[in-house]
Amino acid sequence: MNRQLAAQVADRFDLGPDARPEVEAVRGEQGQVRRLITARGTYAVKESFGSADSVDPDEAQLSAQFQVACHDAGVACPRPLPDRDGRFLAVIEGVPIRVQTWVEVTDADNSIDPVAVGNVLATLHRVVVPAAAPPHGWGTEPVGRTEWRALVKAAKGAGAPFAARLDALTPALLAMEELLTPMVGVQWCHLDLWADNLRLGPDGQACVVDFDNAGAGDPTRELAMVLFEFARTSRDRAERLVSAYVDAGGPGRVTRAQDFGLTIAQLHHILRYQVLGWLAARDPEARARAHAGVAEFVDDPFLPEDVERILGWLSP
Repeated sequence: MNRQLAAQVADRFDLGPDARPEVEAVRGEQGQVRRLITARGTYAVKESFGSADSVDPDEAQLSAQFQVACHDAGVACPRPLPDRDGRFLAVIEGVPIRVQTWVEVTDADNSIDPVAVGNVLATLHRVVVPAAAPPHGWGTEPVGRTEWRALVKAAKGAGAPFAARLDALTPALLAMEELLTPMVGVQWCHLDLWADNLRLGPDGQACVVDFDNAGAGDPTRELAMVLFEFARTSRDRAERLVSAYVDAGGPGRVTRAQDFGLTIAQLHHILRYQVLGWLAARDPEARARAHAGVAEFVDDPFLPEDVERILGWLSP
């Protein structure tokens, strides 16, 4: 982002004069976030990758409205800011732009205080926004036997360093996908509560960021996702997280293997996405980034025995 674009963003979202963008940006899979400082304050500007129509404006509006509701209900999270027309997404010089208040957070860390995690998740789940549309297939549908076999074949043919490991893992991947059942869209949920998006703020409170994928979901399945991400290696952490969540009024209750369906589906689709990214990479940087994404899963996969272990910890 150059100074000219920064000035246009500040004007469109009424952020004040003398806009100065930071050089460094935090990069994600779908966009990058940069700090923007004006005479009035400090803001977070998200620039989405892709063309001007790569982000659905109606979906962006709904997810931002949900985030506003969460913020106003006490969830520690940035607050989306509308532009002068009341829209939360603006296309400026062909770039989809969203702006939020700036919140200082620590680096991603899945060992943060489980009590803080349970508290913020319960607060989020107490914000009941009815879901009008069905849940997205990213969190419900399997990758499937045919696609896994095709990915293994392509990875082997391209000499991918992870090909043999992916091949060996395929039976376990298919066993996990047998646990997938339809998810009822009980209410709006965040749906992306990995450690990248649930971090600690300066006061030690857990802070939720990046609501872009929010939508119809089930609090129980989102609680299971958070248990996987923040407590799957420790019974003590799992018990403390769930106790804090229940004590704070969280409605979800993880009692069966199928409750991990959201976690399984997303992990598998992320793995597929990274494998395809490695195969399609046109430069060393893109290939290394995709390889790291594949390795994150295949080096420490989520297996049926992990599901049984966590359920055992939570049994009365």
